[in-house]
Amino acid sequence: MESSLTSSFLKIGDTVALYAEGTVCGFISTLGLVDDRCVVQPDAGDLQKPPKKFRDCLFRICPSHRYSAQTQYWNALKSSSSVRDLKKLQLAADTEKRQNEEESRKQTGTIIKYGDTVVQLLHIKSNKYLTVNKRLPAFLEKNAMRVSLDNSGTEGSWFQIEPYYKLRAKGERVVVGDKVVLMPYSGGQPLHVSELELPDHPGSKECCSVINLHTVNSHLQTSWKIVLFMSCREATNEVLKSGDIVRLFHAEQEKFLTCDNYRKKSVVFLRATGRASATAATSSNALWEIEVVQQDPCRGGIGQWSSLFRFKHLATGQYLAAEVDNDQTFDATRQKLRGPPGTPVFALVPIPHGYDISSIFELDPTTITRNEEAVPWGSYVRLQHICTSTWVHSTNIKLDPDDDNVRFKIGCALTKEDREAFQIVHVSPDEVRDLDFANDAAQHFDMTVSKWERIGAMNVHANDRKQVIMLLTDIVYFLACQENNGTDPFDIHILKANRERQKLIREQNILKQLFRILRVLKPRLEQERSNINSANALATRSDYHYYQHQNSTMPNNDSFMSSQQQDADVRYSTAFYQIKAICRLCYRTLKHCQQEYRKNQETIAKEFSFMQSQIGFDILAEDTITALLHNNKKLLEKHITEKEIDTFVKLLREKRDCKFLEYLSDLCVSSNQAIARTQEMICKSVLEKNSDILIRTKLETKGCVEDMILDDNMGPPIGFSNQNILREVILTWDGKSESIEFMAGVVRDQLAHPRREEFRNILEYYRYQLNLFSHMCFDRQYLAIDNLSLELSIELILTCTKSENLPADLRAAFCRLMVHMHVNRDPQEEVTRIKYARLWNQVKSAISLHEYDQTISGSLEPTEKNENRPKFEATMKFVEDYLKTVVEQPNSFSDREQNKLTHEVVNLARRLIFFGFYSFEDLLKLTQTLLGILDTSKVLSSNIRHSSPEQVTTIVATSKTSKYDHMLPTTSPYNVSDVVTEQQTDILDNLAYETKMNVIAILEFILDIRLDFRISRLISIFKQKYDRLEPSVNSISTDLQASDIECIFDSYLTSMIEPNLDLDDTKGKTFLKVLLNLIMHDYQPLVSRALSLLFRHFNQRKETLQHLNQVQLLVSETDIKNYKQIKLDLDQLRLFVEKSELWVYKKGKDGILTVSIGNETNIDQDDRKDDEFEIKKLATSSGFNEAEFDISGPSISEESAYRYTSIFQGIHKFIDTILRRMMKLCVVEGADENLYARENEQRLLRNMDVHVVVLDLLRIPYDKAEDTRMNHIMKLAHNLLQYFCFNNPTNQAKLYELYFNDYQQISEEEEVETCCYIFMNNVQLCKTITEKHVQHFVHLIELHGRKVIYIKFLQTIVKAENQYIKNCQDIVMSELVSSDEVLMFYEKGNLSDLVERMQSEHERSDPNSLLNYHVQLVHLLAMCTEGKNASTEIKCHSLIGLDDIVLIVTHPDCTPEVKTAYITFLTHCYIDTEVEMKEIYNSQHIYTLIENSFCPDIEKLITKIVERRNLEKYILDTVTDLINQFFNSPFFEQASAPQHRNTILISLYSHLARLLCVQWLTTSERERVDRCIHILSLIADRRGLSHFLRSNSSSTDIPTRSRRTSRSATSDRMHSIEPAYSTLQRHDHLEDVEHKRVIDNFVDFLSQVSVRLNPLIQAEVSVLVDVIRAPHALFPETHESRFKFLGGTFVHKLINHTTMMLIKYNEKQLSFHVLNLLTDYARTMQHKQILHWESNREVE
Repeated sequence: MESSLTSSFLKIGDTVALYAEGTVCGFISTLGLVDDRCVVQPDAGDLQKPPKKFRDCLFRICPSHRYSAQTQYWNALKSSSSVRDLKKLQLAADTEKRQNEEESRKQTGTIIKYGDTVVQLLHIKSNKYLTVNKRLPAFLEKNAMRVSLDNSGTEGSWFQIEPYYKLRAKGERVVVGDKVVLMPYSGGQPLHVSELELPDHPGSKECCSVINLHTVNSHLQTSWKIVLFMSCREATNEVLKSGDIVRLFHAEQEKFLTCDNYRKKSVVFLRATGRASATAATSSNALWEIEVVQQDPCRGGIGQWSSLFRFKHLATGQYLAAEVDNDQTFDATRQKLRGPPGTPVFALVPIPHGYDISSIFELDPTTITRNEEAVPWGSYVRLQHICTSTWVHSTNIKLDPDDDNVRFKIGCALTKEDREAFQIVHVSPDEVRDLDFANDAAQHFDMTVSKWERIGAMNVHANDRKQVIMLLTDIVYFLACQENNGTDPFDIHILKANRERQKLIREQNILKQLFRILRVLKPRLEQERSNINSANALATRSDYHYYQHQNSTMPNNDSFMSSQQQDADVRYSTAFYQIKAICRLCYRTLKHCQQEYRKNQETIAKEFSFMQSQIGFDILAEDTITALLHNNKKLLEKHITEKEIDTFVKLLREKRDCKFLEYLSDLCVSSNQAIARTQEMICKSVLEKNSDILIRTKLETKGCVEDMILDDNMGPPIGFSNQNILREVILTWDGKSESIEFMAGVVRDQLAHPRREEFRNILEYYRYQLNLFSHMCFDRQYLAIDNLSLELSIELILTCTKSENLPADLRAAFCRLMVHMHVNRDPQEEVTRIKYARLWNQVKSAISLHEYDQTISGSLEPTEKNENRPKFEATMKFVEDYLKTVVEQPNSFSDREQNKLTHEVVNLARRLIFFGFYSFEDLLKLTQTLLGILDTSKVLSSNIRHSSPEQVTTIVATSKTSKYDHMLPTTSPYNVSDVVTEQQTDILDNLAYETKMNVIAILEFILDIRLDFRISRLISIFKQKYDRLEPSVNSISTDLQASDIECIFDSYLTSMIEPNLDLDDTKGKTFLKVLLNLIMHDYQPLVSRALSLLFRHFNQRKETLQHLNQVQLLVSETDIKNYKQIKLDLDQLRLFVEKSELWVYKKGKDGILTVSIGNETNIDQDDRKDDEFEIKKLATSSGFNEAEFDISGPSISEESAYRYTSIFQGIHKFIDTILRRMMKLCVVEGADENLYARENEQRLLRNMDVHVVVLDLLRIPYDKAEDTRMNHIMKLAHNLLQYFCFNNPTNQAKLYELYFNDYQQISEEEEVETCCYIFMNNVQLCKTITEKHVQHFVHLIELHGRKVIYIKFLQTIVKAENQYIKNCQDIVMSELVSSDEVLMFYEKGNLSDLVERMQSEHERSDPNSLLNYHVQLVHLLAMCTEGKNASTEIKCHSLIGLDDIVLIVTHPDCTPEVKTAYITFLTHCYIDTEVEMKEIYNSQHIYTLIENSFCPDIEKLITKIVERRNLEKYILDTVTDLINQFFNSPFFEQASAPQHRNTILISLYSHLARLLCVQWLTTSERERVDRCIHILSLIADRRGLSHFLRSNSSSTDIPTRSRRTSRSATSDRMHSIEPAYSTLQRHDHLEDVEHKRVIDNFVDFLSQVSVRLNPLIQAEVSVLVDVIRAPHALFPETHESRFKFLGGTFVHKLINHTTMMLIKYNEKQLSFHVLNLLTDYARTMQHKQILHWESNREVE
């Protein structure tokens, strides 16, 4: 402990402020983090009243640091030093930094002496050192040196402290409060304050270092008074102290105390967050600076429990205070804590300064502490406002009652509440520094832009422009989390954005300031563009050619103030360069801010129209818009219209810049999903209106006469070309034509060719054009496919793809176009990998590979397949040859350019395979090549022939010699001699990994086809055994042998006739080696896919058994008929969905209502005829004739009738018929008018993937406002999905995966209703519901209004199969109480509205009325409390009180539906509860209900037949349940029993006894009433009331007789229902005896197969465990892969990858498999160790 004497001395580590005394007085401070100048502001404050921004004035005293190594490293960076030298110098500099930090820690607490101790002053806020720069003069005092802040410090940061008065001598200890002179270590230049003000900051005096001390008069020399803010002893971590930045987190409400602007006024509130964890919220507006109140206003210190505190808002500088709140809004917490009636309540508010006593608070601990103890970080405290002696508490009062679920008022009241506690969450200095930078930048922008708006953009000073450029550059580096090292800010690419910094830019209004800058500078940009257009007009008159304009265009549009801009053009001024640079930096900052951050994207999108107006100014507006819309489907569909498309096309026409083609491409596709609406607009704009901007393509076929043909080996001539054909692709543009191969050869080899640059630009433009075409055709967009496929034929595209004279990226573009234009289109359909639905009459008793291949072609009919396959024969040959060439290369993925082509070729192969162009036999042959592509460690190298460089296969454009061969080199890029010197490496680029992922996808497809073949074989075996079965024998189990089954897995066990189904020729060993090597990679998605394949490889038998159990044999005529009808309907529906753009209604021509005039009328009519012809062709191909076209449908308006010809009406009716036919298959209506699921037909629909096509139908874009027919179709589609999963858990799981997983896109009522059916009575799915799911659906209520279906969904997930999902109850309840838009309750004072609704016939009959919404909401609350859930019960008590329930239920106009809801709520929330509710047993509420509601309603039920239907369920279910729960409760016996209550009980008994006598009660209803009477009889016996009940004893005989009568009547009723349903089922399934016999035998067959395979399934798992135990044993001893797997590295890799999957990728299923495998492995290793230990003991 320091003595009071030593504590007065200045020490290393102390935090001080320096107060200048002289002609200028004030604290030395900075101008914020965006300005490094040091100033003194006399008017900001003094020693008695410190500046408001006192943090800017604080410095920490540090010992002198060494800078020799760091200086050498900085100098080397500026010079051209070698990389090796730089690394050495960097290592030395880092070592020096660590030594400096260690020295600072050691010297902390050392007393500083005058003239002896050398110190440095570290500015606390910016973490920079006060530094004197000897090389630069001060800004104002030219005879002085500049003083500023430096990031790391230099030798100019060394200072000595010298005494100002002679009473102190050199060597004496410096006393806190002394007047001193700060002398730089070099000597002679003391720190001085100039009397001159900075011109850009009035009131700020510059700090400098005076060069000649004798020129400064003694009375003018600045002295500095050292003011201690905090000693080094106090500056300890983990305790609260002055200057700490904290967040105040309300623990109970889970909200942060926040200050922000609301309606142009600063307010304090508790802010809710949408994050999964409330503590994860990081709003910068919730940061508060701690001030510990001291006698010395400049002094800080440690905060103790006895201390007083101020809370200063960091972003605004305002202080937290309290004032009287006159808001009369009712709040339960405020009412409870306010004290005596009339006592004022207070609210927290911000005030501008901290000298007001109302800003002082005291912290009250929640644990036992001593007053002198320091307050630790993380403590829970209650806040007491000293001035008013009130305690801070939360409220549920919203700042905006109409639309605000985020901001809640926080108040103060006299009573202290234990739960009103805040946690003090400390904030790191780095986060605070980020906020300071953003805050200072926003203030600087605001000040600068306000000045520019005042003086005009034309009069902006150069210094202002320069400062803005520097600050914008710093912000770019700030977002990139990089140091500003002077590199071009436009070269910075952010791979992973820092969301917290992006959030700061938005919260501190920098985004708003950026748009202000752009608006201010827009007039200058427009003026300059008009000047350029005038100059261009003059140039055009003098034969200004397009390519001269293109060549003069800046080559790199992202370059920053390029040298071309700075030098040549006299039309531009330096000022315009700076303005343009500012705008470009603004847009680059906007681009970085929105990267992967939805909130910022939405904020920036509000200025979308303004950004569109700046397209074409060359300020990166287009680049920012494209980045904003990239993979953002919602913004794309909302903001991209024909206007934007036409703007991009116009710019493309003017500038011929490839980037505009790229922008158009990005608009077509989002997140690998086609935006059909945008595609259509681009097709019409580019292909119809502006086709002249495209480069045309033509394939010329010529016969060669003079040229000789040489073979590939350059041998002697084999003949002349008169019998041969030469194919040549010609490009045409602006009246010019040239061969594409010739241009590519010139660009590659002839550097001096005069047209080389022109050809290079043309080829680049053409490549981007091909990419645009691919995106326009993406996902079968037939408007583009039909238009382009005639010009770009299969033969043309293949010719260019094969040509090695073309660049790899151009060949890749052609290959991609082949996929989207010719392969992925009709009539191709993906092969059904595993066919679960099988027609029994088509199952053969034996099946070979050839016979199986006849069925692999999927939905292609034989005629269509025969027509299409020859078209792609050459393509398939090219793909196979190319893939073989890739495998044969020593390092096939080393060339990144070639990887682009390889990726596209593999993708093409994947499409061809998926569409069934390859037979299963061909696929088995292809697997060797595919494994070779995956094999990075050359496991297959021994199986591949080593070829000489001359023998390596090459892929050429044609087998003949091109006429350009004399000028093009004939060397192949795949020549081994070019790559043998390259080192083998496993390091691949992401594109190579994606290529391998596609190869794995192909292998997965092959495994699926193999699985389907095995299932077919097993069914054939069953058919064979069944055919041999005698009619008298009912089982085939005795005839089934293990060898019959195992032969389909291991062909080596049987004869050679059996096909070999291994993926290699080594029984799967090679396949296993390749997978093990892939798992050792670092690319996580590839590792996961390889692991999945590994598990499939060792689960072949288990997988086959699982899928065999899902097979559905269709035996009966009904099943076969349904199958054929579904298949026909499904093919037609799929075709309509794919070509929806041809028949879906569009609002007038080109998407708008237009009136054609003149020649345009003829054009529109021609287009309309073409459209109708295409639609009619589509309709006719789908199988219905013109007679079906004129069919009525939903009504349409005259304006909408333009596109609705008879053809359209026919298509809609046709789809309507298909959907209705499928709906009838899903459910059947019984005689009791209830729906029953037809599981067999639902299973058939699932097996045929009907739901997949229907989901595609729902994704078709259309005009929801006007297209009434399409709305009708969509409603039917939803109904089909609802019936499809009705009471079918398997189908529900399918739709959950395919439909509900994209829940954020669900908003319409039909969509929510479908979700209800997905979760209905499915506990397993309901348990997957998370908080985010519930938040989304609650938000839908806030967005679309109070719709009943939203409440129905919440009811569905809360209760399923009569089970209550507690997690869902808690989540739903929590979200309900936090949103007033959802809640709709009536209290004692506002019952009139509810009464009016109950009296209204419309409200009672409309299922979507607000009355029904209220009823369902009360039901939902009851369901949330059902099952004794204490947390939800407590929340519901505050929503609906007992008085309100009694008042509403006993009202004469209350409907039975309302009564049912409230009584159910009463039962579960107040009676059948986990929390003890003794109040209800001692109060009169239940007895009032019995007397005024239950008994009169029972009387109505008995006497009035009209009321029976309405009251029956209410009385016999709801009321009886309440009576049973209430009077059976143990708390009832403890309650008092006044006489009037006994009278009410007797009356209730009497009414129930009379009710029991009625004849129409069912058995279950009679039992419930009888149980209530029995309970009341027991109570009467205990209370001595039996004699009052004797008069009713005779009635008990009547119920007995009527019970028998009722039971028989009920039995008759049930029997009348059962035959109706069972007869229908018998007609559908059991009518055919053969069907039953086949199915029964197949079930028996499945059980026998399971018995035979189970031992082998266990053996497969055992082998897999052995593989992971010793993977190196699979490789030869000399193979490099063997060493990779030694030492348990494979198990280590599995553990690390599983951790990554769980934390980052959430791949739970695969992780579960890996963990099970590791568990088996550990168990095996433990068992072996035990055996080893026991064997050693035996030896001993």
